[in-house]
Amino acid sequence: MVASREVDLIFLQSVVDQTDPGEKIINYETNFGTKRGDNYTSMVYRVLLHGENGWKKSMVYKLLPKSVQARENFKSEMLFDNEIKFYKVAYTALQEYQATKNIKNPFDSVPKCYFAEKDIVILEDMQCKGFVMMDRQKGLDFNHCQAILRILGKFHGLSLSMKANEPEKFKNCVSGVVNEVYYKKDYELWYGGYYKHAVESAKKILEAELSESEKSKYMIAFKRFVNHKSFFGQMAELVLPRGSLDVLCHGDCWTNNFLFQYTPDGNISDISMIDFQIVRYGSPALDLTSLLYCCTTVDLRRKHLTELLQVYIDSLTSILKQTDCLNSYPNIHQNLYAEIRQYSGFGLGVAMDMIPIMTCDSDQAPDMYKEDTSCAGPSVEASYVNTSNDVYRQMIVELVKELVDNGSLN
Repeated sequence: MVASREVDLIFLQSVVDQTDPGEKIINYETNFGTKRGDNYTSMVYRVLLHGENGWKKSMVYKLLPKSVQARENFKSEMLFDNEIKFYKVAYTALQEYQATKNIKNPFDSVPKCYFAEKDIVILEDMQCKGFVMMDRQKGLDFNHCQAILRILGKFHGLSLSMKANEPEKFKNCVSGVVNEVYYKKDYELWYGGYYKHAVESAKKILEAELSESEKSKYMIAFKRFVNHKSFFGQMAELVLPRGSLDVLCHGDCWTNNFLFQYTPDGNISDISMIDFQIVRYGSPALDLTSLLYCCTTVDLRRKHLTELLQVYIDSLTSILKQTDCLNSYPNIHQNLYAEIRQYSGFGLGVAMDMIPIMTCDSDQAPDMYKEDTSCAGPSVEASYVNTSNDVYRQMIVELVKELVDNGSLN
């Protein structure tokens, strides 16, 4: 079992020796980097370094949870390992590839990584550049969702471009480097029970909220969708790479993993993507359905889904055009729409998992900073966040209705 590293003056100086050679740290201040409920697999801190001659620098670092049980519950060590591979190998390879191309407005929406080892990741503090995290309970409006999809299109487009132009390096340094760390059949004993709770919670909500006439349509379709020997196993099947459009996915596309920078008049000027612990290689629709079904309202999707998806596709294909490989992906517009429809069920599965987490009150969320206070060993299965707030209930009911009505869930 890996213990969290001791972050002290000597260690921080060793990092600064690499990032800012010649600067000498005199002292430092450490504060929590996120509120309870804003992250679930690590402890996040913000450290302000004070050096000679008034020099200052702020960094963000992530550590394994103090609690052994929390580390087991969230498989934190494997998630850390995956994020380290992303920063040190996969993203580095994508950036090196991009540097060889004359791309207008290249993808650069990831914080600088200063240090990454098995128990700690140290990153650029994007708050110093004015980036802020949205309220996870509010979700995304049209402008914020559009901005995310534009950035996500670039990110996915870069994968498709490198895969077409440098297939061997892409396989060795990108797709073959990251691992599936969540939806693995090996984790059935761990997460299977968690997903049973999620399914049962959704069933109870639908039973309570749907009218008798609606149940014959929506409840039957939902039960047919979740009526598998293992719903978690079904999700594990969906994340497997299987098509020519497979890309390096962020893997955890929800509100808190996108930071926003604004102009003085309140317009979005830039976005930073964070938290690559669940990064995976698979269909781009895995990211898209997660984002759209967990972080937007049915009203927003009803009015603007076509427009939003076009923003994403235009951004993705712009990368392919600029790197002369659009012809490697014939009928890409139709094929992307087909994948989004095909993976709608995955989006619903993620929604049953994530919406309770996103909408619960902070005191209902797991405390990553809490140390073990008992002799009890790790749980036998992951702990489900039990909440029955009105937002969660409404989003689940509306999402099931939407997917049944548009033929994605039948």
